[in-house]
Amino acid sequence: MVLKMMKNFILVLTLFLSIVFPSTVHGQGSLIRYADEQMGLSNYRQAASAYSSAYERRNSYRSAKGAAQCYSKTNSYAQAHDWWEKAMELAEEPSLSDAEAYLKSAYAAGKQDVAREKLAQLGVDLNAMDPLDLLMYQAVSERSEEAQLELAAGLNSPEAADFMGARDGSGNLYFVSDRDTKREERPVPGIRFDARNQLYDKEFSDWTGREYLKIYKKDPEGGIVQLQMDRDDFLNISDPALARAGGREYLFFSATRSIRKAKRKRRFTVSPEIFYGELQGDSVTDIKSFRYNSTFEHGMVTPFVDAAGQRLYFASDMAGGHGGYDLYYVAYTGDFEFGDPVNVGEPVNSAGDERDPFVSMDKFYFASNGHPGHGGLDVYRADLQGGDFSGLVPLGQPYNSSKDDFAYRQYADQARYLSSNRKGDSGLDNIYRQVARALRKLVVSTVDCNGLPVAGARLMVKNEEGELVEMAREEEGVYRGELSESTDYALEITKDGYFGIVDGDISTKGSGPGTIEREYRLVRVPGNRTEFVDIIYYDLDKSTVREDASKILARVSRLLREYPFLRLKVSAHTDSRASRQYNVELSRQRAEKVKSRLVGSGVEAARIAAEWHGEEQLVNDCGDGANCPEGLHQLNRRTELVITLDIEEGMTVPGGMLPEDWCDGLQIIQEIGDQTGVPTVYFDFDRSGLRMEDKMELEGLVLLLENNSALRLELQGHTDSRGSEAYNKALSEERARAVAGYLIDRGINKGRLDYTGFGESSPVHDCRDIPCSEEMHQLNRRTEIKVNQ
Repeated sequence: MVLKMMKNFILVLTLFLSIVFPSTVHGQGSLIRYADEQMGLSNYRQAASAYSSAYERRNSYRSAKGAAQCYSKTNSYAQAHDWWEKAMELAEEPSLSDAEAYLKSAYAAGKQDVAREKLAQLGVDLNAMDPLDLLMYQAVSERSEEAQLELAAGLNSPEAADFMGARDGSGNLYFVSDRDTKREERPVPGIRFDARNQLYDKEFSDWTGREYLKIYKKDPEGGIVQLQMDRDDFLNISDPALARAGGREYLFFSATRSIRKAKRKRRFTVSPEIFYGELQGDSVTDIKSFRYNSTFEHGMVTPFVDAAGQRLYFASDMAGGHGGYDLYYVAYTGDFEFGDPVNVGEPVNSAGDERDPFVSMDKFYFASNGHPGHGGLDVYRADLQGGDFSGLVPLGQPYNSSKDDFAYRQYADQARYLSSNRKGDSGLDNIYRQVARALRKLVVSTVDCNGLPVAGARLMVKNEEGELVEMAREEEGVYRGELSESTDYALEITKDGYFGIVDGDISTKGSGPGTIEREYRLVRVPGNRTEFVDIIYYDLDKSTVREDASKILARVSRLLREYPFLRLKVSAHTDSRASRQYNVELSRQRAEKVKSRLVGSGVEAARIAAEWHGEEQLVNDCGDGANCPEGLHQLNRRTELVITLDIEEGMTVPGGMLPEDWCDGLQIIQEIGDQTGVPTVYFDFDRSGLRMEDKMELEGLVLLLENNSALRLELQGHTDSRGSEAYNKALSEERARAVAGYLIDRGINKGRLDYTGFGESSPVHDCRDIPCSEEMHQLNRRTEIKVNQ
């Protein structure tokens, strides 16, 4: 009875399972149909899972091949090869295209010898394959590739995908990355065409498990910032391309929008679209949608603006193409009025995917997985003449590898960039940089006057065509770049607060491969200050330059001619003994004659600023009607000469001198300042009153102090030995005080003056032990003036 009940239970259970669950064969067919649908939607991860489940139900060539194709699409090369292995084990007579796909995956996995033997056992004639395919497969060598291409310095980030976008004329690099601090523990490889998913997270990509792609900018000094968009509905943002219009910089890019609902659509997929906006520093503003976007119908990615050809290129899977993503272009006007899309056609487009268009001179570069290649995406080149494409060839090593290689860029300075996931099987992309063979290296070091590195300098190197050379900062104050052979270069270095550097003597002409090393000394720019002053005086009612003034003008002329970074201000004055109108004209004549005299000696007129003030700036109280002696009137009949530095931020070290001439306390400036005569004031016997000639000398000192507020004076009074020591000590203090008093009366702050009397203790001539002439005693009766900073 129990046995009968058990048999009935088994029968019922069997009937129930046959009703509820389809047969194994029927279930596998449903899974394959679902997988085919997902693959058609580019949801390769879901499709691969479905094909794998179908294979578990029943091992079949169809399910294994589908899984292999999907894993190839998601850049999981080891898994793709494993599934092609399973497919080949079930194949009786594989098609030539499947055999080629299997061989390609084997090269990617480094198992090409086993694959070739397996295909031979299956009766596949390798000679029937495209000879170009075989040649490219056989040429693959990861070791030689990595030895020739280096990871681009400062661009790549660990555990994130990074790929190249564009470079502007200032040396800024624009690239794409999904780097960030947020991260889900779902290490899914692969960054290619944005997957079409109905479900997605606000922060993490359902396709990669990492943050969404963003565009970053790296400046020539190595600083990296994320570009800010003035829209908040973008998820993935990638594929930056630059354009100029109306004197403004624009950025084209592709983005996938966050769309949750669609009118009259219960099921929909969101495809990437192309947008563009004005690039202002680190922000993109006034963003517009490309007129041919249709997110529910087709995807639009990898824009590139060919300014010379007035074309915008892009990749799209819009209807009517050759299969997958094709390359298209639209003509545009200067204000971005776009024409109709044109499929570039054969030989560029294939049944696979094409992307990353790039034009350089008369060559058209792009990436494709639909043409014969090394494996995955490869980079190809076509001739572009008169708007037509021809002569398609794949790039050789080191650009193409057995993995994905795309986003190829090359610039006039021979710098070449490539994005690839060739390192390992993670599927993560990195940016590589390579310069054409036989190029020369340039290493530039910037140091200060003490030989220590100076960081933060702006370095620009251009070739003879005016094209920029990219200089990467390797360490503090050290920059490295690549130069072409047989080319002349000009270098310019600027840094705020420092003299600029210009070097036009860099050349690779007549030299073999090697490194050109240059060290440049950056010198701080001194503040605009007065370096030399003097005063010339005139006879009453005269503008003629006197003989005593000729020597002063000769010294001024020599300084200006020897040091072209100096400029002169000439300020002429009169006394008050005439009408104001007459005195203005007289002072003008005095100023113009001084300027004419200096110009005649070889000084450029533009470096002399002449002004005249008549009797408006008297140095004393000898105004109209005042009863003053002739000596005081003489002080007012003068022309002041003030020489200052003519140095601006960013200018090069002036005067044709070397930077080291400006180091060690700016010796050259000190030498100029030393030529300003700081007077020694002499006194009559047993007197402390100032002579007229001494007052004239002190006027020059007043002028120096007025133009250099940081200067201080130390006044040291002295006497001869004819008197008691105590008497002479007091007399010397009176003499120092007399000089200080004159300067204070002329408006100099007394806090800038220190005065001391030394009596007879520091004579020029020691007349206590030897007989002295009156002239020798005169030299001891003095007040010495020392200028301190």
